Amino acid sequence: MRTSDRLRLRSLLALPLLLCALSCQSAPPTAKASAPPTMPHEDSAGALATAQDKLAIAKLQLELGQQRAESNRARKQVELELARGELAQFDECDAPSQLARSKLELTRHRDALVEQQEELAQLEMLYEKQDLADKTREIVLQRGQRRVARAQEDLALAERDAKTLEERSLPRQHARLKLEVEAKTRELAQLQPEEAAATLEKHMAVRAAEADLRAAEAKAGGAGAKP
Repeated sequence: MRTSDRLRLRSLLALPLLLCALSCQSAPPTAKASAPPTMPHEDSAGALATAQDKLAIAKLQLELGQQRAESNRARKQVELELARGELAQFDECDAPSQLARSKLELTRHRDALVEQQEELAQLEMLYEKQDLADKTREIVLQRGQRRVARAQEDLALAERDAKTLEERSLPRQHARLKLEVEAKTRELAQLQPEEAAATLEKHMAVRAAEADLRAAEAKAGGAGAKP
């Protein structure tokens, strides 16, 4: 083969390689590789941590609920004892003392009326025996009569107050204190089922959180065992 023929053959063979090189240079750069997908064991580890946190929160809520229930129950018990003590003190001390003072005050007003009546009677007897001017006698006797009238009015008011105290004021106060004791007793009685229901609900939340944790642990264990 002649030299010119060999050169022509080499040019034809090199042309496809040149075209390939040019096409590779003009092609746009490829996109960057995307982030690697999350591995299954990483999702399982996150779910396990979340389940552990939920269980810890449920147990803490249960403990706090029990503490609040005990504190509330103790407070209600103290309030009931105080109400009972106030009622007992009223019945044993306050009411008898108020009645005794009222009767004593009533006795004083009666004594005052009797004394004013006696003084008036003495004045009338005195002026009957003495020879005084009619005007002086009239002034003195009218003064004594006014004192007797005021003493009678004071006695009437004292009798009315004593009756009101014994028949209305003291019974009403006793009734109010008794109602307070009954209300505190009901509150304490109603507190027990409410506490029981709240405690049961929190126990259920703890058991549910424990079940979720066991499921998360099993899932995490299965994901870790895979190659």
